[in-house]
Amino acid sequence: MTRLTSRLLRYVSVGGLCFSLQYAFASALGRAGTPWPLANAAGFLTSAQLNFLLSTTWTWRDRTIRVAWPRWAAYHASVLLALGANTAVFLLAYRRTGPLPAALLGVLTGSTAAYLACDLGVFRRRAAPPETLRRETETAR
Repeated sequence: MTRLTSRLLRYVSVGGLCFSLQYAFASALGRAGTPWPLANAAGFLTSAQLNFLLSTTWTWRDRTIRVAWPRWAAYHASVLLALGANTAVFLLAYRRTGPLPAALLGVLTGSTAAYLACDLGVFRRRAAPPETLRRETETAR
């Protein structure tokens, strides 16, 4: 299995778990009287916290860094992008399909945007600083 295939499978697994959490939370809010578009957004933002933890420790585990704060901030910027895509698709589909299919379509759209943002930006592989490469080369001799 290639590294990309393995990462995509981990991404989909994390997404499935986080979607389940999102929809359960949104459903509870919806039953309590919260309008579905707001309930969906609240569920999305709640599941994003678990998603960040799992993305850092499992999906992109081969791309870890020592300073987590900048990555957390960049991840949440990508979450806002994904939330915008998710909410727009949810709003377009909700009245025609109902909450579950609309949420699935929204998540599919938002997840695609989030994956690209995370793979190419938030969790991108960074080149080692020149002094690190120099030390590793000298140690190997």
